[in-house]
Amino acid sequence: MQNPVRFGVLGAAGIAKTAVVPAITRARNARVVAVATRRPEVASHWAREAGIERVLGSYEELLADPDVEAIYIPLPNSEHAHWTVAAARAGKAILCEKPLAMSAAMAETVVLACADHKVLLMEGFMYRFHPQHGRVREIIASGEIGEVVEVHAHLSVDIMSPVDTANVRFDRRLGGGALLDMGCYVVHIARSLFAEEPLSVMGRWTLDDRYGVNVADAAVLEFSAGRIAIVSCSFKGNAQGFYRVIGRRGQIDVPRGIIPGLGSRLSETLVIVVDENGRRRQEELPAVDQYQLMIEAFADAVRGDLSAIPPIEDSVKNMRVLDAFARSASSNSVASLAG
Repeated sequence: MQNPVRFGVLGAAGIAKTAVVPAITRARNARVVAVATRRPEVASHWAREAGIERVLGSYEELLADPDVEAIYIPLPNSEHAHWTVAAARAGKAILCEKPLAMSAAMAETVVLACADHKVLLMEGFMYRFHPQHGRVREIIASGEIGEVVEVHAHLSVDIMSPVDTANVRFDRRLGGGALLDMGCYVVHIARSLFAEEPLSVMGRWTLDDRYGVNVADAAVLEFSAGRIAIVSCSFKGNAQGFYRVIGRRGQIDVPRGIIPGLGSRLSETLVIVVDENGRRRQEELPAVDQYQLMIEAFADAVRGDLSAIPPIEDSVKNMRVLDAFARSASSNSVASLAG
C-alpha cells in the first residue's frame, strides 16, 4: 500500500467498530491512525485489537493532529453537522455517516463550509457502491422491463423487542427515529432510480410516545408523468432492505439491496428480472464488502480521483425530501417539493 489515506475516527460507535474501521483496514488505499473518544479507557482495548495506533481523549485533539488527513464521523445524527464543519475548518477531508445533517438547511450550511475550506466531503451511503445497483441501472437502460413507472423500497430492523433504551435511535435529542436512520436509504433509492426529484410527498409515521421518536414510516413520492415510489422503514420488522423496480413490461427485484451482510456473513446478491409473461431470470453477483468499496472510492478522491464520488449536492437534495416527508407525516397532509 503506497501513500494510504490516514484516517482519524471521531468516536467509537458501533458502526465504526463493526463495519467501517474493518473496511478501512482492508482497503487498498487507507488506514486508521487514531480514534478520539471521550472514554479512552473503554475504547483502548478495541483500538488495540483493530490495530489503531493512538486513542485520543478529545475530538479537538484529533482534528488538530497533523498526521490525520481524513475524518470519519459516526457520531449521533445531531452531531454530524457540527463536527463536519469543525473538521472542515481543520482542513480535513470528511466522510460523514448518513444523514449529513438534521435538515436540508443545515446540510446546505455544512456543504458551504466544506467548499469554503476546500475540503472533500462525502456522505456515508455505503449501499451506493455495491455493483448490484449498477447492474439494475444497466437492465433499466436496456429497455428490458420497459419504462419504469413505480419503485418500491423498504428497510427495517427489529430493535423493539426488547428496546435498548441506551440506543441513540430512541433519543429524539440525538436525531433518533426511523426516518433519519433508515428512511434516508429508501428515499435515496427512489430518487436514484427515477433520476429526478419528487414533486410531492405524502408521508405517514407511527410515533412511540415513550421515546418521542417515529418508529415506522411510509410515504408515497410522486414523480413526473404520474410515476410513483412507495417507500417505508421501520424499527419493528426485519426485512433487511429490498427494492423493486416496476416497468411497463416487467420488473426487477433486489432482495438484499441495502444490507447484504458484513464480514464473514457477506453473501452473494441477487438481481431478479421478471418479464411481462412471468418468466423469471436470476442473476447472482459475488459477495463484496460495500463499506470497503466506499472507503476506497473516498480515499481515491482524497488523492484526486473523483470519478467514483457522487456530488455532495445530492445529499442536500435527499434531505429536502426527508424534510418534506416529516412535514407531511406530522401534519397529515401532502408536502409539495415543486419549485
